[in-house]
Amino acid sequence: MASDAQDTKKDLKKMAESLSEGEVLVLKSLVEKKKASSAELEKAAKLSQVEVVRALQWLDNKRLIKLKREEKEVAILGEYGQKYQKEGLPERKLLAFILKNKAVNFSDAQKRSGLSGEEFSAALGALKKKILVSIEAGKILLKAKPEEALKKTLEEKFLESLPVETSKLSPEEKYALQELAKRKGIIELKRNAVFSAEATEQAKKVLAMMKESPRGKMIENVTPDLLRGEEWKKVKFKRYDVSVRVPEIYGGKRQAYYVFLEQVARELVRLGFKEMQGPTIESEFWNFDALFQPQFHVARDWTATYFAKGLEAELPAKEIVEQVKRQHEKSWQYSWQQEKAKHAILRPQGTCMSARMLPHAEVPGKYFAIARCYRPDVVDTKHLAEFNQVEGIILDENITFQHLLATLKKFAEVFTGAKEVRFIPDYYPFTEPSVQLNVKHPKLGWIEIGGAGIFREEVTKPLGVNVPVIAWGLGVDRLAMFKLGVSDIRQLFSQDLEWLRKQGV
Repeated sequence: MASDAQDTKKDLKKMAESLSEGEVLVLKSLVEKKKASSAELEKAAKLSQVEVVRALQWLDNKRLIKLKREEKEVAILGEYGQKYQKEGLPERKLLAFILKNKAVNFSDAQKRSGLSGEEFSAALGALKKKILVSIEAGKILLKAKPEEALKKTLEEKFLESLPVETSKLSPEEKYALQELAKRKGIIELKRNAVFSAEATEQAKKVLAMMKESPRGKMIENVTPDLLRGEEWKKVKFKRYDVSVRVPEIYGGKRQAYYVFLEQVARELVRLGFKEMQGPTIESEFWNFDALFQPQFHVARDWTATYFAKGLEAELPAKEIVEQVKRQHEKSWQYSWQQEKAKHAILRPQGTCMSARMLPHAEVPGKYFAIARCYRPDVVDTKHLAEFNQVEGIILDENITFQHLLATLKKFAEVFTGAKEVRFIPDYYPFTEPSVQLNVKHPKLGWIEIGGAGIFREEVTKPLGVNVPVIAWGLGVDRLAMFKLGVSDIRQLFSQDLEWLRKQGV
């Protein structure tokens, strides 16, 4: 038993030695008052608001107090309110001018009262409403007795009392707040955090220990001057308890989805892919015509693509345009229009970047791009009107459809960590055979990640390529959903601080 008592006394002494001077002052005031607000503790401990709040948070971490935090609406002075609290409201200035000059001409009062036009109108309206003045025959007349006119108004008294919690206002003060709030810049309403606390039994024991065995002056900050000589050997330092709970600090870090995009790009570069470039505002030629989509295709309708009004895109070299035109007219049996091919659109898919690359690509060659794409889709948990796509092509004389499936499976495993992957036959105008890549999400079930296939000869030959080309366009946003554990695609672009803070570095 004696040993337990000694241990308790030792623990209390350690706790006492871990308190800063500010914490001690706040704790003493709190024990005296039993329960108090931060504002009351500021006066009692003679500390600033910041010092009190900091001390309360540290004492709460050490479990010496029970801290309560509430959000309260507070009326504070606005820009004009600060001015009027010092100089007086415009109606007080106008009233002083009228008292000095008795009945005054309306135009004289406007010019000589020292008020702006807006202030004069507000002041005159306020005085008329209180029946202190009237306007008769172009003159402003005092209607009240001078001693009545000199009394402070409700608005003036309220202005002097600010800042104040709105929940504590009397009916008269609420009326004054409503009247002043109608006028620009006098009053502002803010929601502030209000702290209140009460001491625990442990706190009382710590203070009793300090009274019984004074700790003396404690050094809280180690300075260069203190360490230069031998002085540090003679002083007593405040104890630091590394086991005490402290507020979480969220260091600056890059947005989690942006980091994921960088990882995808780095991994593809590591695998020998070269990055492709292309404009966000694209021509119909590269996005549709070069990819063997006829000019009557439904994807070229305004309901499926964003058009850039008033803009006309440049076409590539004449020979490329002629070869694409011949291929369309031969295969689709219609009259191909060059003017339509010049239409400017917001890039709806990343595959247009592959089309742009083909005339300049090396054989063998591997290329990729992470492209921002735009489609007028209905936004939901799996779709966005603005999204990212990771686009890729591989050119090689001996490449096959099996190589494509193996590549896609590897991407899904590496970039999502998914355990279940499946392929479904699909159709795209520019690939044959074509396949859809699906990955199983733990919450949403099977999700389509993107499409892939072998470029048709109708795409490659007009662009000067005579070897097989495997191609894919994957929704990298959906890949990120797996990697980051997200079940709503919108979360990737969220400003939700709680989610952003929880993401790893």
